[in-house]
Amino acid sequence: MREKSFYDDITPKNESRASVGTIWLLLGKYIPKFYASIFLAAVMLSIAAGMVIGLGKFLTFAVNTGILTKGTEYFGWILVGLAAGVLLLALASYVRTYYISWIGEQLMALLRYDVFDHILKFPVSFFEDYQPANLVTRLTSDMNLLQLVLTNSLGIFIRNALIIIGGVVMMLMTSGKLFFMSCVIVPALLLPVIYFGKIVRVHGRYAQSVLADLAQFVDETLNNIKTVLLFSHADQDRAAFHGYNRHFVESVLKAAKARAKLVGFAMVLIFSGLCVVAYLGAQMVFEQSLTKGDLLGFLFYAVAVCGSLGSFSSLFADFYRAAGAGDRILEIINKIPPKYNKVLPRVIKNHGILAMHQVNFAYASRPENKVLNALNLSILPGETIAIVGPSGAGKSTIFSLLLKFYDPNAGNIYLNGVSYRDLSAENIRNQLGLVTQDAVIFSTTIFENLAYGLLTPNESDLWQALEMVHLKEFVENLPYSLQTKVGHRGVRLSGGQKQRLALARVLLRCPSILLLDEATNSLDAESDFIVQQNLKSLSMECTTLVIAHRLSTVMEADKIMVLNHGCIEQVGTHQELIRQEGLYSSYVNLEFSALKSSKVASF
Repeated sequence: MREKSFYDDITPKNESRASVGTIWLLLGKYIPKFYASIFLAAVMLSIAAGMVIGLGKFLTFAVNTGILTKGTEYFGWILVGLAAGVLLLALASYVRTYYISWIGEQLMALLRYDVFDHILKFPVSFFEDYQPANLVTRLTSDMNLLQLVLTNSLGIFIRNALIIIGGVVMMLMTSGKLFFMSCVIVPALLLPVIYFGKIVRVHGRYAQSVLADLAQFVDETLNNIKTVLLFSHADQDRAAFHGYNRHFVESVLKAAKARAKLVGFAMVLIFSGLCVVAYLGAQMVFEQSLTKGDLLGFLFYAVAVCGSLGSFSSLFADFYRAAGAGDRILEIINKIPPKYNKVLPRVIKNHGILAMHQVNFAYASRPENKVLNALNLSILPGETIAIVGPSGAGKSTIFSLLLKFYDPNAGNIYLNGVSYRDLSAENIRNQLGLVTQDAVIFSTTIFENLAYGLLTPNESDLWQALEMVHLKEFVENLPYSLQTKVGHRGVRLSGGQKQRLALARVLLRCPSILLLDEATNSLDAESDFIVQQNLKSLSMECTTLVIAHRLSTVMEADKIMVLNHGCIEQVGTHQELIRQEGLYSSYVNLEFSALKSSKVASF
């Protein structure tokens, strides 16, 4: 039996807001910046619509006066007048098309920037609810639907609206009786537009959601292509992609079907309405209450008005699709990022003081699993603290809280005596530097990777940082030196080279507190020794917190904190802790046993 589909429950009542209202909520605040351009475009639109209405008036005049039968000299002047009108219409159409496109592009650029800026204000937890690929879809595909409306559909809509207004006025002036008799057509035209338009909006919004899921799947697959190939998972991923792709096509076709019904109903009703008007008008001509020229002009206006009304079916379908995309963008904009009051000044070196008081934390996805439990931690300026413990003890979680990627469920954190609750994340991160075991390298040049986060990068400082991490000679020998591109995620660099490059990037920011999460784990023994010596001299200038498995790194720390089950079980120096019975001494004994066979000491 077929599984129940999303579409089985779709009815027009699922969406009630007008598409124009959604678009206005997104773009209304930017409109005042473009009043002059909007005015010029409106004038050109009025001229273009006026020329169309003027043609109907000319037809009425030509038939009623018989000017077309008065000789070729009259016909020549008629052609000259028509050519001048066409040139004016072409010029007005050119200007209004360009300016409407220009206004639409500028509005979308402002909106796109503001949405991207808004997204960057959220904490890490926000990106667990909204995957990056989903957000990319909102910034690209959803924005493109809005852009289509602004640069194309909106101009056509306004032009046709002016033609409708002008046509209705001229129809009323030509024959009020025939006009009121034909008014019954309008409600019949609007009903299918409203009904099917709402269905198009629902389907369009769902199609964009499916596209976001598809983009997320592609992003995860391609970014982990080595794992895909390693596990021979390509066939399964092809099948999964086929499912996503088919689902997306089905959702788009549902919207297309509703849109086709909308357009089809509108065309049938327009043709039927025109036939009724022509019949009624012919009766009035036979009764001599209407001239042939007036009937021809009235029919021309009726065709123009009905044609414009008929185009509304397609235009409203575009508006409703754009509104569905706009709803997804509004969903992001309406989320309010956290705000903070105090601003911590940039501290001088040797003044990086950190404290964690009775901190409890559990991830939102696993609220029952408490990662940190009443944790107390105090770090003095210039200290080097090593945190050791079993996997899952909460070591990396401490770093995430210190960097304000997450907020504690209970307790508080203090930086230089100021509560984290009163500090913005940017303010905190300006004074902390993090290097993890998985180096993040951008697909650009070595120079830009090093200068990432620096307002005014100095090349001599970059070379000095490379020398500190034992990478200077390697970069000097590259064909383009600092301007060498490293490829997608640094694919042209080895794991150790990426690690050292990431470490140099952090050192260039001169953080008052340095967080190292197994930062030298990918280095060979020689490079590790050189980097450790440089880090040792650097630690004299800033506070350093280290998560490390290598015993050599741990032994150099001023203090070692042993973390287990979210609590600190032991605190002391290496010599103090190995004399105690506990988790640390058991680790050391295991490492010394492994040293005899592997000659490598690591946790």
